[in-house]
Order: sequence, then C-alpha cells, then structure tokens
Amino acid sequence: MIVADTNLIAALAVKTDASALAFAVLAKDADWMAPQIWESELRNALIGMVRAGRMDMKTANAAFALVVESVETLSVSTGAVLRLAEAYGLTAYDAEFAALAEWLDCRIVSFDDDLLKPGLATHPKDF
Repeated sequence: MIVADTNLIAALAVKTDASALAFAVLAKDADWMAPQIWESELRNALIGMVRAGRMDMKTANAAFALVVESVETLSVSTGAVLRLAEAYGLTAYDAEFAALAEWLDCRIVSFDDDLLKPGLATHPKDF
C-alpha cells in the first residue's frame, strides 16, 4: 500500500514523461491511497491542459474516469494536517498526503520536491 500524490496519479491518467514511472509503481504496488484533495488537484490540472489546448473536455473527463477507480480516497485529520504542515513547512495540501501516510503507516510516492526534501516521500524512480 502507498499514498500516491496527485502528480503520480496524473501520470497514469495523462501520457507524460512521467507515465512510465507511474506505471512501474503501479506494477509494484497497485494498492493506491490518497486524501480527498487529490480529486480537486487532478481536476485543476486537467482543466489547465484543456485551456492550454493539450486536450479537449471529453478527453479530460475520460482521463479522470480512468484513474478514479484505481485510487482509494480517504479523509484525513485536520489536526494531523496542520501539525505536519507546520513541522515540515508544507502547504496544507501537501500535508494531507503526509497525514494520510502517517495514519496508514505507509510511504508516499511522489514527484513533489516539497514532500521529497524532508524525506517524507519516495520518488517513483526509487520505489
């Protein structure tokens, strides 16, 4: 079981340079968890791609539908999010992933430097 950050999930949904790494992680561990915020973060990334002309709305919806079944979405404790955000200098958004990993006692797999720098996450290439 891993906590997958939104960038990792997005690399499954949309073909990018990171997609091969994301699929390699999925092959090693298909039990992906994420806090509820991942859905909004992915929606935001997808609409950005639509606005940039990289995909149309139909493709964006299909990309979301493709990955939503692959990720178990869980709520996290506000207290844990705020504590971890303060302790590691994270945004509350990133601290949601840290709080979930702490609660589940598993690792985060992430491309996000803010989670990688304090050693809270493992980069997909190192998974």
